[in-house]
Parts: sequence; C-alpha cells; structure tokens
Amino acid sequence: MKKTVLSLTLAASVLALGACSSADDKALVTSKVGDISVADFHETAKTLTGPIVLQQMVTEKVLADKYEVKDDEIKEAFDAVASQYGDTFAQALAQSGLTEAGFKESLKVEILQEKALKDQAIKEEDVKKYYEQMKTELNGRHILVADEATAKEALAKIKGGASFADVAKEYSSDTGSASKGGELGWFSVGTMVDEFNDAAYELELNTVSEPVKSSFGYHIIEITDKRDVEGVGSFEDEEDNIRQSMVAKLKQTGEAQVLLKDIIAKMAKDANFKTSDKDLKVALDSLTTTSEEEAAAAEKAAKEAAEKTEKESDKEADTETESK
Repeated sequence: MKKTVLSLTLAASVLALGACSSADDKALVTSKVGDISVADFHETAKTLTGPIVLQQMVTEKVLADKYEVKDDEIKEAFDAVASQYGDTFAQALAQSGLTEAGFKESLKVEILQEKALKDQAIKEEDVKKYYEQMKTELNGRHILVADEATAKEALAKIKGGASFADVAKEYSSDTGSASKGGELGWFSVGTMVDEFNDAAYELELNTVSEPVKSSFGYHIIEITDKRDVEGVGSFEDEEDNIRQSMVAKLKQTGEAQVLLKDIIAKMAKDANFKTSDKDLKVALDSLTTTSEEEAAAAEKAAKEAAEKTEKESDKEADTETESK
C-alpha cells in the first residue's frame, strides 16, 4: 500500500506543480546549463505521469460527488502510515518528492474508493446473512481432497459406517487437521472461504455434508456443536463493520480491484467525462471501460485476428494451387 500511495501522490504532485502558475514562460528552475520553464516542466510532467494523474483526478471527482471524506478520516489514515514508517516517515516523503498535503490527497482518494466498495460492491442481502451468521460460532471438522470423485469415495465410507475421524486421517490433504480426525475447532463467520462458510452454517448438527467445492478442493463437512456469540449489537450497529470485513476479504482474493474498476467506470461514464487532449483520451477511455467491456473487446479482437489469419492461410493455399 505504501508504494502505491506514494507513487500516485508523487505523480499528482508533479502535475499540480507544473499547472500551478499562469506564467508558463517563467523559469521554474535556473542553472548555469539552462533554465527549466513552467511550461517545459508541465509538458514533461504530463508526458511522464499525465494518464495516471488524470485517472486519479477523475476518480476523486466522481467519487467525491457521491461520498464524503472527513478530515479526521484522512488524519487517521495518515497517522497509521506515518506510524509504520516511524522516525523515517518525513525522510520517506522527501525522498519520494512528496509533501504531506499531497500525500493526504492520495489518501483521500483511497478512502473514497473504500467507501464506494463498501456501498456498491457488497449486497444488502449478503450483509444481512453475514449478520445472522455472526450471532453463532460453529465447532466442526472436515475432510479436504483434490477432486470430486475422491470426495464421494470418502463420503461413501462414512455413510457406510466408517468414523469421520478415521476417514479424515486416511483421505484429508489438510495436514493441519487430518491428524486430528479433521477437527477444526471453533470458528466464526468470515474465517473460512465463502463456499465452506455457507455450507457449514446451513448444516444441521452432526450431519455430514455432500462434497463442497472451494478454491482449495472438495470438502466434506460436519458441524458437531454450535454456540451463541455474546456482545453482537444491532444490525445498524454492526453493518459498517460487516461491510468493512467483507471488503477486506474481497481485497485478499483480488476481487476488489475488478469491482472497483467497474464501479468507477460506470460512475465516470454516467458523468460524461470528455477531453480534447488526444494524449489523455486513451487514459480517460480506459478509466470509463468496464472489465466486461474489456473482455468483450479482447474477444472481438481475438476473433478478428483468427479470421484474418485464416483468410491469409486460404489465400496462400490458393496461390500455391495456382502455381502448380
């Protein structure tokens, strides 16, 4: 996170400095080997970082129209990063060519993106389901195998009378739990991958699940005990924290980046951003293109390339036939 934020802020600071004066022919830097004018600096800054800065500025503008970032939110984020660097923070800013004000501006964009994710990437029904699940902790065990056929084979042994623990020791590839008969101990909502979590919370006590597919393989799950969680507030009190937890999980899986791109693309498209600057138009078009549109364009390009190759191949074959 540090590197991303610092890089974006540096780019923004460079462009902002170049645009800060109306006297474009005025020397910004003087030397014995020649001066650097404000206009020269601005043009170079735009060439080097213009697309990144434009996308950041458009992102901030479109998100700030819908969401508010308070000063204390920026301060909290700023202090958190500063504490990570400790005594070297001021030096790190200076070495990156950053000011505190510029760094805070990038943090504002990051907070706006977080708010957009919490608001638009998380469905209300999923938040309510999470809230209901967080009222209960589960104690369970599982068997993890690589494929469905092996999962069904292990399940058949359990249904045939073999103990869950023995089958887990024989079949499970989860080395952390296999030696303990598949025991996972107590866990709460959000601890496990989504597919496992939802299947576990739907199970009746002491009932063995059908094979459940996740990114790790196939699970056979049994919930052996349940207990209420104390201290859970009302839905209104817990909703923001739940959304925060769900966004954090999206970030871990990499889904957040795609979802955020699509959110900003749709909002920017609705806002009808346009530019007459051909050098920056590509960056603006990229920002307002959703991942679905990108995939469709890529598929179309691949199809056209394949058709072109096929036509060229047919033409070569016809030429070869004629030469004979």
